[in-house]
Parts: sequence; structure tokens; C-alpha cells
Amino acid sequence: MDIKGFFQRNWMYLTIIGMMLIVTAMFFKPQFEGYGVKQHDTKEAIGMSNSIRLYREATGDEPKWSDSGFGGMPAEQISLEKQGNWFAIITKGYFNLFPQPIGLILLHVFSFLIFARLLKLNPWVGLIGAIIFSFASYELIVIQAGHVIKSAAAAFLPAILGAFIYAFKTNRLWGIILSGIFMTFELTMNHVQITYYFLFVLLFVGIYFFVEAIREKKLKGFLITSAGIIGVFLLAFVINSENIILTNDYAKYSIRGANDVTINPDGTISKNLSNGLDRDYITQWSYGIGETFTLISPYVKGGASEPIGNSPFAEKIQNSDLPQDQINSALNGYSYWGTQPITSGPVYIGVIAFLLAILGLFFMKDKIKWWLFAVTVLTIMLSWGKNFMGLTNFFIDYIPAYNKFRAVTMILVIAELTIPVMGVLFLNELLKQHDQIIAQKKKFMIVLGGFVVFLIIVKVVGLDDGYTNSAESKQYAGLNEGIMSQVMQMDPNQAMANYQLDLSNPQQVQQFVTAQVNSQMDTYTAVKSARKEIFNSSMTRSILFAILASGLFLIFLYTKTEKTANTILLVGLVILTFADMLPVAYNYLGGVDDASGTGYKYWEDASISAYPISATKGDEEILKSEVIQNPSLASKIANGKAKGEALADELEYTGAARMNLINSYRFYELSAATNYRILDFSGAFSDSRASYFHKSLGGYHGAKLRNIDNLISFQLSKTNNKVLDMLNVKYFLQPLQNGSDTAIINPTALGNAWLVKDVKTYATANDEIRALGNKFKLENKGTGVLFVNKLPVKTAEVYGGEKLQYLVPGRPDSIPVQLTSGLPKGQEAMFVMDVKGNTNLVPMMTLQMDTAKSFTSLVALKVEDSFDPVNEAVVLSSVASKLTKKKFSGNGSIKLLSSRPNKLTYKADVTGDQLAVFSEIYYPIGWKAFVDGKETPILKVNYLLRGLELKDGSHKIEFVYDLPKYHTIGMVARIGSIILFGLLGIGVYYLWRRRKSQVNTTK
Repeated sequence: MDIKGFFQRNWMYLTIIGMMLIVTAMFFKPQFEGYGVKQHDTKEAIGMSNSIRLYREATGDEPKWSDSGFGGMPAEQISLEKQGNWFAIITKGYFNLFPQPIGLILLHVFSFLIFARLLKLNPWVGLIGAIIFSFASYELIVIQAGHVIKSAAAAFLPAILGAFIYAFKTNRLWGIILSGIFMTFELTMNHVQITYYFLFVLLFVGIYFFVEAIREKKLKGFLITSAGIIGVFLLAFVINSENIILTNDYAKYSIRGANDVTINPDGTISKNLSNGLDRDYITQWSYGIGETFTLISPYVKGGASEPIGNSPFAEKIQNSDLPQDQINSALNGYSYWGTQPITSGPVYIGVIAFLLAILGLFFMKDKIKWWLFAVTVLTIMLSWGKNFMGLTNFFIDYIPAYNKFRAVTMILVIAELTIPVMGVLFLNELLKQHDQIIAQKKKFMIVLGGFVVFLIIVKVVGLDDGYTNSAESKQYAGLNEGIMSQVMQMDPNQAMANYQLDLSNPQQVQQFVTAQVNSQMDTYTAVKSARKEIFNSSMTRSILFAILASGLFLIFLYTKTEKTANTILLVGLVILTFADMLPVAYNYLGGVDDASGTGYKYWEDASISAYPISATKGDEEILKSEVIQNPSLASKIANGKAKGEALADELEYTGAARMNLINSYRFYELSAATNYRILDFSGAFSDSRASYFHKSLGGYHGAKLRNIDNLISFQLSKTNNKVLDMLNVKYFLQPLQNGSDTAIINPTALGNAWLVKDVKTYATANDEIRALGNKFKLENKGTGVLFVNKLPVKTAEVYGGEKLQYLVPGRPDSIPVQLTSGLPKGQEAMFVMDVKGNTNLVPMMTLQMDTAKSFTSLVALKVEDSFDPVNEAVVLSSVASKLTKKKFSGNGSIKLLSSRPNKLTYKADVTGDQLAVFSEIYYPIGWKAFVDGKETPILKVNYLLRGLELKDGSHKIEFVYDLPKYHTIGMVARIGSIILFGLLGIGVYYLWRRRKSQVNTTK
């Protein structure tokens, strides 16, 4: 290899890479001081994957099933080692050399520089694009949030696009090979949503080359290149088939697949169903139409969803011209006023990038600009989601796989790519076409001036949002009614004692409410004034950068020497781009001090980042309780402690990180030797802390199994104890007021398996899931109006999820009617009101004994049906047809002998044929049941549990989880890796032969 020639050809790129290494090292200075990023989603992923990691460490095997979260789910969605993908080994090595976050940003830089090199752009033009792409605020925000694979997937997009264009424009063979390599790396990152969105770019750019091929009569060459690229993309798919195929199989049974339940928990027909995610879930995070202006000016909608006093704007507001009382009020208000429910910051691509892209639309000759512009506009409109439902509904209904992905704001990563790409393509053409641009000097100046004037107009006029959003506006518009409702629900004695307020005096009540409304409105006004300051400051910033960039272009236009003009323009734009992008990015992942000034806002000790989850008092209580019940556990836990201490000594961990590491091993040994579930009420179904230490019914995952998600919505969110019992929830972790928690034993947990006597059959999943609770008959017994889901009724059958209200004559607001799932079948009760206006649900017997008539009857209630998991199983008709009978004696016993994530063994002794229910999650892929060595069909019972029909006698029962497909596609992936590396070798060989031929020719 000609090392000297390589350096001579690429010295500028190598210099730029060295410079960017220094810049990123300075930007991420805390990383070199022993800090790691506080990443919420990474912490949650650690919580979900800890048991898998330790099982792998202890056994050397892949469990393929995780029993630590949501009662159980496939491990490929949490942590699964890839067998045949050699590119995964390369990426792992890269991140060992360049750990995240610096490694992620450098990956963005390298990728964009590869794009520039393949398209033969001026290296300094490539640097400008790399700065814009790498330090776009969203890329820093997703890293800070812990969306590491999302960031890594986005990083490879410029390299793929560069290779794609290179194949059509420059070198078919190497373009195809590199397209395959970069797409393989992209898919290895396993963030299908980013890859899916990027296909829109390849489609639009592919259409451009197709049109050009027809125009230039080169259709044959286009078809050959297209076939080659499709071929290597399929090869990339094969290499990553472990991810893609297993994920696709799982998706059918997750919340990203179709829903067998077609009603809402309140019984109304769901109007937002699709063949994938629900529309509301898809569009929950939608970028506001006006919010799109953050692409040009970062803070026009504020920053993150945090108090202004904790935001980057605190000092600006404190030093503003606002009155001091308004400043004090404003600092407590939120700095963000866009339409998203919550955000970590704006998507900012840079005013410099936008100016370059706009100039490209006017002056770049290559028609690829229009296709890049079109895909940019499309993705921006798709990011509006629920704010532009016409287009969104079309894509959900008709574009394949679009309905499988949530958080449509994520599609803005495409704009983060295409806008700087348009900009650098124009800038490179500008440097080469200096004289032609000079000939259009007047038009050029008009475009520059028009852009600056546009920004000034926006600053003066504003975005017509009043520095608030629709949710806030609605909240404050109904402030009087809301406060009045709260006041009227107060206890009269407490109102008098606490506020000297006589609720029977309407005038006094209104005065009190008015005072509260005025106070809150004053604060609201102060917050909006502060936001106006933030908006104006952001626009002034963008205008300044636009003017400075325009000034550079004017110097370029009026400098006679082309070389000097180019140098001034490039150096100036590099400096301006750094100055534009880095400060905004720094606000969201730099070494910013936290509010107390005693540490970093986004960084913590690296050892804490590695072991971020601490055991609580409640966790220790569970461990102690289990040891008391089974003393043999003590030695296993002690062994786990010894392993943890040895590793902590090796890593030289101290303090909290050391304790967290040791506890991860202690509790793993406890969990591995026992088989029950816990429910942590602190996080319940949106936190994985408990999953780190226990087999938990809760957890954190973006693609839960559909059945557990529906069960949460219909039953678990109402704390249906009978459902918790059937799921073998043995302990509850209850938070305490002092911030700690305590463990509460559930004495009615049904254990690992039991025999039932009766089978109840239902036609639909709607009926089946509601049958796990109570069915109530309601009858209005008062003088008011009973409402069910806002409709007035005299009688109704309900299941507890409906919105029940009662309007008492003379009261301004309706009263919520409370039900309880703890009542047995046949129980009668009455929803009543006492003389003080307080409401309650009392047994009918209690009401009959109320001789003083101290209650006013409102709604009579009777429990018509109640789920009895001890004695009955609930099944669909399709499942019931597989049973030999529906009545059983329930005589016998089942005992769990051993449990591992992928294998459960039981001993059963039954008298007569029986139906056994197991407290394990039903999943149709991978799980097989064997009774005395003979495979037996697993029945889906109680909506999401497993059932087996057993014959009379003693039996050994085994549930075994394996994925034969996993082993097969691992081998296929290995073959694919060999083929792609073989193609790379062929490319290198032909390159060597060509250069050797060129050398011989010159001799």
C-alpha cells in the first residue's frame, strides 16, 4: 500500500479529523474527568437487562427470554448477543476505543466526512457539513436522554447516502460495496425507525437518478447499479436478520402490532386503532407547525420542559428589564411553550445551514436539490403528526409499516441530514463556479437580503402564539371554573379553619376565587413576558448570524482573487458554524453546572453511570423475608455478594457505585433461586428499577407485549387485586412519605400454578379482558342524573372503567361515582351522600341499618359477576373448543421444582382430568410445554396466562423456551458477513490491479 500517497491525497481530511478530535474532546471534557452522562433511557435499559447480563455471565448461555420485566417477555427486545454479525464486533470495538458520548459524535463526524470524500467535496466544505450534522441539538438531546442506538443509527446516514450517490455518479463497483457496508453498520445499530425514515431519502434520490438516466438515455446503467444496491442492501438485511426477523416476529404480538381488543377501558369503541400502534400513541409527540421554526432559531419556543430558573435563560431573565416581582414569578414558569407534552430541547439545525440550503435552491445547478428539498418538506410535515392529521392519517393507513413507529418528531433526523447536504453541495459548487455566481451578483444579494429581512419580520411580528400553547390557554381560560370547583368540594369546616371562608356565602366564595385567579393570571403574564424575552433573544441571535454569513458572501462576491475569496468564505463559515452550533448543543449535553452549582447538570460519576440503580429499604425487606422463609437462600446470596465485592475491588469502585454493583449480584442470586413477582408502586409500569433486582410485573419498554399493555389499561391500572393474585405478585413495594419504601406481603397471591374447577367462555377479547374484573348493574335511586361516559342513563351495566358521574340538583358540578373491584359476586351497595355533601359507597346492609337517615341514596349497585381466579379460568371460544370439558374437580396439586428464564419444571399430582393455570405470560413463539416428555398444547387462559389440560395421575411438566430460528439465522448472518467481506476484498483487488496498471503505463 502506498502510505505516502494516501497521506498526500488525504492530508486535509486527516487534519480536519484531528481538529474535530480536539474539539469534541474539549466539548466532552467531563468524560475525561471520570464522568458519565446521566441517561434516563440507558438507566432504564440497564434495569431491564441486568438479569440477562448476569445470567449470561453465570452460564455462558443466552436466555432468550427475560423474566424480570412485565411478567416476562422475549430477550431479543432487551439484550441478545448476535451470533453471526461480524460488523457488530467492529462497532463494539469502535465504542471500546471511543466510548459514548464522544464516540457517537465522532461517528457523526466521520460519516459526514466520508460523504464529502465520496462526492469529492472540498474538505473544508465537508467540515462545515460535519459540524452542522454532528452538533445539531437533537443529536445531543437524544444522547443525553439515553437513546444511544438512535444516535448511532442516525450517524451512519450520511455515509450511506454518499455511497449511494457515488454508485450512480462515480464508481459503480465501489459505490455498491460501500453502500452494503454502511447499510450493514446502520442496521447493526438496530434502530429500525431511523432506517425506515431514511428509506424516504433513498427513494427520492433514487427517483432523481432514474429521471436523469431516462433523460441521458442511460437506463441500462441505472438498472444495473440499482440491482447491485438492492442486492447489497438485502445482504445487509441477511447479516442483521437476527435483529430484523426476530423483531418482526415479536412485533406482531407487541403494541406495534394489531390489537385484539377494539374498545377503550371505558367501554367505548376505539377510534384510533390501526394495524400497528394506536394513532394517539403514534402522534403523542408531534412537532408544532410553528415550532418548526426552531430549525432556524433555537429558542423561539423556549428550551426544555423545565422551570426558567433552571434553564439556560435564567440569567437573561434575571438581568432583563422586567419588574422584579415579574422576574421572581417568571423563574418558576416553564421555559417551553410548544405543543409537545414534554421535551428535552429544540431541534436546531442552524441558521447557517438554512441559509446555505436556500442559496442552493436558487443557484445550484444539480437538479438533485429539488428531490432533497421535496423529502425535507415531506419529513417536516410528517413531524407535525396530530397537528397535520390529513397527511399523517394517509401515511398510517396506506404507507407500509409507517404505523409501527411512534414519536413522529423523530423523522426530523432526516431534515438534519438533507438540509446540510443541500448546503454543502451548493457551497462546493459555488467554489467551483465562482465566475458564474459573480455574474448573478444582484440576484445573490437579493436572496441574502430577503433571508435577513424575513428573519427580522418574524422577530417583529412573532409566531402568533402569544408565547403560550393551546393547552395552557385552555387551562387559564377555565381557571375561574376550575378553582370554583375545587373550592366547592372542600370540607366546609376546613374551609373556615384554613381560609376563614364561608362556603354558604356565594359572594365571599366568589371573592376568594377571584383573588386566586388574579394571582395565577399575574404569574402567567410574567411567564409570557419572560418567554417573549427568550423569543426575541433567539431571533436576534439568528439575525446576527445571518448578517455575518451574508457579509462573508458579500466579501466573496467582491473579492477579485478567486483563491482569496474562497479562503475567506470557507474560514469564515467554519468559524461561524462552530459559533452557531456548539453553544446551543452545549446547553443540552455540555459541562453545564446543575441548579445547585455543586456538580454537572448532565453528568455524574462514571461508576454511577455504569451501576446507576440502588436497592431500597423495601428491596432489603423482601430479601430478608425470603431468607426467613427459606434459610438455604442465605448462602447463595452470600456468594453473590462475594462476586460483587470482587468485581468492585477490581474496578476500584467506592461509595454508592460499589454498593449498587454488589447489590446487583446479591439480588440476582435471590431472583434466580425464587419465582414470584413484585409490583413497585413508585414506578409501576414506567420504571425498570424493580426489574433490576426482582422478577417484576412492571418495567420500562417502548414495545411491550400487547396483552400486558391491555391488561394494564383495563385491570392493573385499577389495582385489580384478583388479577395481581393470578400473576403471582407476592410483594408490593409501597412508597413512604420520607422518600423510602416498604415491602408489603400479598397473602392472596396464587403462586406458580393451580387447578381450576370451571371454564368461562367468551366470544371476543373485549369480553375476555373485562371478565377479569367485576360487572356491575347500576340504577339511579336519587333525584339527580346519572351519567355513564357523559350520557344520562337510568340503569346501566358497567365494568369499572367507564366515566361515571352524578349531578345532584343544586350543585354546579357533577360528582364522580366511585366503584371498587373488591366486591364479591352478588354484593349490593349504594353510592350515597351525607349531610355535609361527602360521598361514599356503602354496603346495602349498612344503609338498611341507618335508622337516622343520615345518607341520601344516589346510585344502587349490584355485582352481577366477579372474577374468581382460584376456581375459574376465562378463555375465548376458540380456546375452549380445544378442551375436552369445561368442568373440573380441581383435586390435586402442582409444585414448581426449578425455574430458569427459559425453562420451568413442575411436578403435578392430580385426581381425574384437570385444567392447570400457570402464572406465566403466554407467548405463542418459542415456548413449548412437555408433560412427561410429550409435547402438549399451551392454552391461552385469563387473557395472558398459560394453561394445560392434564390427565389423571402424577406428571412432570416442563415449559421450555427456545428459538430455533435464532440459531439458523445466526449461521445465515455469518455467511452474509463472509460474502460482504469477500465483496470488499474483490473491490480492493480490482483497485490494486487498476493502480498497478496505471503505474506500469506511466513507466
